Amino acid sequence: MKIAVMGAGGVGAYVGARLQVEGEQVAYIARGLHLAAMQSDGLRIESPAGNVHLPKVEAREDPARVGTVDLVLFTVKLWDTESAAHALAPLLAPHTRVVTLQNGIDSVEMISRHVPRAQVVGGVIYVSAVISRPGVITSPGGFHRIIVDAAGGDQTVAGFCQACQRAAGIEAVATDAIDLAIWEKFITLAAISGATALLRASTGPILGNPETREFLRQLIAEGVAVAQAAGHAVSAEFTDTAMSKIAVMPPTFRSSMAEDLESRKPLELKWLSGRIHGLGLQYRVPTPGHSAVYRGLALYADGNG
Repeated sequence: MKIAVMGAGGVGAYVGARLQVEGEQVAYIARGLHLAAMQSDGLRIESPAGNVHLPKVEAREDPARVGTVDLVLFTVKLWDTESAAHALAPLLAPHTRVVTLQNGIDSVEMISRHVPRAQVVGGVIYVSAVISRPGVITSPGGFHRIIVDAAGGDQTVAGFCQACQRAAGIEAVATDAIDLAIWEKFITLAAISGATALLRASTGPILGNPETREFLRQLIAEGVAVAQAAGHAVSAEFTDTAMSKIAVMPPTFRSSMAEDLESRKPLELKWLSGRIHGLGLQYRVPTPGHSAVYRGLALYADGNG
């Protein structure tokens, strides 16, 4: 299978490298120092699931230099979605599927403004991975799972899941209930992102303090309430489920939004706590926790605070 990783940062490069090790043909679309490092010294993955060094990778800035592929893993930050989706055309053949593993609940709709809707496949990923230095991706371990829309038994999607199952350090399953999977990931991630960024702390200390633990729980519960008001089948028990999953994550885990805040990069705030804040207003559901996160980080949203 020929795969292009559109936005080969922490998560995208991690998945791409795991698949390349198993023999898949992977092209990485990146830019800046990270691109230059991959072109000169390849790609390295540092993870408890196993370190990897790929001395030679196909790394490009221009998708037109890659040509058509079977699958695009779309892993750019949300603020880059429109420009990145617009640049996908050279990668697309009629059979190509664009699997979005972005955060939030708006990715499929945003990409479909530039790609035929039938070729866009929703998905979520549970992997913590960051660019620790150009050309090097570091993951602390924990979850390494992808859930993707089965898309009526689409063969390209099925082939992708099979490739992930063969690879070390990643797994993938197809589902007929992708809406629920996306919302559950959104609720959990928005809470973790909001808490770790606003509190400038990892999940271990947050869970270890009764006040901050309750704040994290409140953020999850607000997301559940908004989802239910919007007509999505998220159960009331999901708050407890999400808290249990967070409890077994590495205590050093911080969200990518917390990492971006520290690095003075733009934040996905608008599409996470900001989205829950806006939906709360729309459906008249109180979201005091997420509203506090959204307003408390507003000065830093553009990366220039």
